Amino acid sequence: MHTFVWSCRPVMAVLLAAAAGTGCSSATPSPVSGDAAASADAAPVAAESLTASAARSICGALFRCCDDDLAEYFAPYAANERLAAFRDRLPPAATLDEAGCRAVLEPMLDILPLGDWVRAAAAGQVRFDPAAAGRCTAALEGAACGPAVREALWDSACFGFAPPAGGVEQRSMFTRTRQAGEACTPIRDGVGASFYGTCDPAAAFCCYADPARTGCQYPFDGQGNARTGTCQATAADGARCSPTAPVQLCATGHDCDADTLTCLAPVTADLAVGAACVSAGFQLLGTCRDSYCDVLGTGTCEALRADGVACTSGEQCRSTRCDTVCVANEVCAPGGGGGAPPADAGVDAGIDASPDAAVDAAMTSNESCLLAPTLASVSTSSPAPGFTSRLAGTCGTAHDYNPLNSSGLPPACAFAYDARGREVVHAVTLSPGQRLKARLELAGGKQGALYLLDTCPGASWPDFDGTGACGSNEYAVGFCNVVGCDPANLSVTYPMMIGGQPTQPATFWLVIDEVAGDTAAGFTLDWQVQ
Repeated sequence: MHTFVWSCRPVMAVLLAAAAGTGCSSATPSPVSGDAAASADAAPVAAESLTASAARSICGALFRCCDDDLAEYFAPYAANERLAAFRDRLPPAATLDEAGCRAVLEPMLDILPLGDWVRAAAAGQVRFDPAAAGRCTAALEGAACGPAVREALWDSACFGFAPPAGGVEQRSMFTRTRQAGEACTPIRDGVGASFYGTCDPAAAFCCYADPARTGCQYPFDGQGNARTGTCQATAADGARCSPTAPVQLCATGHDCDADTLTCLAPVTADLAVGAACVSAGFQLLGTCRDSYCDVLGTGTCEALRADGVACTSGEQCRSTRCDTVCVANEVCAPGGGGGAPPADAGVDAGIDASPDAAVDAAMTSNESCLLAPTLASVSTSSPAPGFTSRLAGTCGTAHDYNPLNSSGLPPACAFAYDARGREVVHAVTLSPGQRLKARLELAGGKQGALYLLDTCPGASWPDFDGTGACGSNEYAVGFCNVVGCDPANLSVTYPMMIGGQPTQPATFWLVIDEVAGDTAAGFTLDWQVQ
C-alpha cells in the first residue's frame, strides 16, 4: 500500500493516490478470503438483500469464533459519528446474542459502509454482481476460526468496515462505469469513494460543483450534505494533479507526487528483505513481501518480527499485533481470546478497555485518551506572547494513534498526513464557538504534529469542515528544512452548528505526536482557549 510520509517538507494533502476506497494506492489486491475464492458456486445474493445477508453472515462468524472479541469488532462502528445513534446498542455498552447482533448490524450497514453502494445500484448508477456478493457471504460462513475468519471479517473487498485501498482493491460486488461528462454522486465508503463517487475510478472522478467557487470541490458541504457532480477525466501520468480545490485526481492506483503535483504510475515490483523500498522523496518502490517497509528508518524491507521482539506498529510483526512487543493475535482464535483486530482493520491495536489495560494505562496516564489528564490540570502559565498556558513533557512510550488512513490506527482520517512516532494525549473541553490555539515544538529539531480526537476510546476525529477527512484545520505539523523543524501551529474553532444542529460543550483529546522516530522526544506546548 502506498503510504505518504511527510518528513521535512511542507504538509499538503497529496491526493488520494489510489483512492477508490481510502485514498491510498495498493499494488496488489487485498484478497477475498481463500474460502470465498474457492466458492465459485456460492449462492448469489440480490442487491436488495445485501445488508441483511451480510449481517447474517458476519454475526454468524462472530458468534462462532469471536464472542470474546465483539467490542473490538464493533469499535469502528461505535467511533463513527454517522452511527452515533447505535453506540448504546453495541459492545461493550450492550450485550449481544447472535439475533441481537443481526438486528443492530443490518441498519448500520444500510448507512455505512454498504448503504450508498446499494442505493446507487438501485438507481442504476453502479453495477452490482450477485455472484461476487455470494462469494463474500460464503467466505464468512465457511471460514475456520483464527486467521481465516479474521481475514473474512475484515476483508475490505467484501464487508469489512474499513474501505478498500483503491487501485485493484475494490468492493468486489460493485463496479462503477460512469465516464467523463456523466452525472455522479459521492459514495460514503472512505475518502476515495467520496471523491471518485459513482465514476469509474480508473478513468474519471466526480467533479463536485459549488456555485460560489471555481473548479471541482469536495464531496460534501460544510453541513455534511452531499454535492452532485459530473464525472471528469482523471489526469494522465505526468500531468498535473491537485489534492485541494480545485481538485484534479489521478486514476485510482496512481500517486499524486508531493513535490511536483503530477501523477505517477504505481510501482508493482515485489521486493525481498533488504531491498530499498522507498525513494528519497518518499515514493514507494514496490511491495515488500513477507516483510515491511521501514519508511522512516532504513528505507529497506525489514523482516517481520517474531513474538516478544520490540515493535511500534502491527505491520512490523508476523502476528500483525504489537503491544510494545510483538504478541500473538488471538482475535477470533479457536477457543476464544481477546486482543486487537488485524492491523488492516482500521481499529487501534493499542487501545484495549480491559481491566488489565486500565491498570497498565494508569502507570502512564497520558499515553492514550482513556486516562488522559486535562490540559489545564498539568499546565503552567506561558511566557509566550499570544498564549496563556504551557505544557512541557515527552512524547511517551507507545505509538497508539496515526492520522493516516492506511496506518491501521485511529483516527485514520487523512490520505497524506502520517505520524509514526510516539505520542501523548490530553483532554480539553470546548464550548460552541470557542477556539483552541496551540503551538508545539519538539526538542532536537524534530518534527511534531497536533490533532484532535472527539471520541474515546473509539478515537475518531472531529470533522468540523464536513470534508470526510482531517485537513489543515484539524491537523497541524511543523514544516522542516535542512536546519530543523518549525513549530506545529494548530488553530481550530468548535462550530456553533454541525450538520444543521446546534452543538453543545464537548470534550476533545489533543494528541501531541512525533511524526517520525522511536524516541520519547521532549516537547513544549503553548496553548490557549478563547
